[in-house]
Amino acid sequence: MAIDATGVNIGGFGYQTKETISASTLTTDLNDSGKVLDFTATCVVTLHAVAAGETLTLRVGAPGIDLTVDPAAADKIQGCDAAGADGKYIKFSSQPVGSFVKLVGGNADGWVISAVSGTFTAE
Repeated sequence: MAIDATGVNIGGFGYQTKETISASTLTTDLNDSGKVLDFTATCVVTLHAVAAGETLTLRVGAPGIDLTVDPAAADKIQGCDAAGADGKYIKFSSQPVGSFVKLVGGNADGWVISAVSGTFTAE
């Protein structure tokens, strides 16, 4: 994984530092907060336990890939019509390059979707 200081322009809101991910699995941690994780291969992402104020941006960085975002078993992904149930994932399937989800650590219950581009399905 390499950090690109030139970044990526998410949704036309300015450039953010990005890290290109080509692995098939990834478990996030605090060091991923505040940057764009740009996936260039199909990946299942397991989110670390939620902490208030952290931000994670996960972006589809290549055509035809699937990106599954799976919270910790005791956490939720809430908002934007996601089920908001413990341990339930969201998934981008073959979405256009540039599709993304931005998650914010809301409280002890789970992650809150603060922005999304593209279409995802919720488990």
